[in-house]
Amino acid sequence: MPSQYDGPAAGQQDTVPRRLPPVPLSPAIRSSLRPPRPISRPLPLVPRPLSCKQCKTCITSSHVLLPPSAYPPDSRIFKGFSGKASLFMEIYNVKLARPAVQLMATGAHTMQEITCSTCSSYLGWKIVRAHESSEKWKEGNCLLELENLFHNADDFTPFVARIDRRHSSDTEGSD
Repeated sequence: MPSQYDGPAAGQQDTVPRRLPPVPLSPAIRSSLRPPRPISRPLPLVPRPLSCKQCKTCITSSHVLLPPSAYPPDSRIFKGFSGKASLFMEIYNVKLARPAVQLMATGAHTMQEITCSTCSSYLGWKIVRAHESSEKWKEGNCLLELENLFHNADDFTPFVARIDRRHSSDTEGSD
């Protein structure tokens, strides 16, 4: 009696044809058989979220920052109560106070105070109306104080090894 490992009996064909393994190719031939690589181009900028510093609620994004081309040539750097500030075209997750007239260094403006809708912390001002004709370009934009915003840049930057200076070689063995 033939065993199952003897192969096909005389006159019968094997159901799966036997094949030899492929011949190894040299690296030069292998690289010529690959499809051509697409031309690389830079990726578009990823909008970075700006969040409330207190509760990390997303308030705006870096891509809605008012472009410098919209500023008049004689405009200067913006300052808020706590330091540097920037003008943004869109904001989210905020509460606006009732409009009030504020006297600023550049003239009178009707503005609304902006607070976070989650934790009610102060974020900046929305400029409803500029009373000076030279300041009309600010109307409808939001002046957010950068000190009150959290820019989560660490999520997008690659890991960089840092040297721990607490345990430097000159302090070892000094005990």
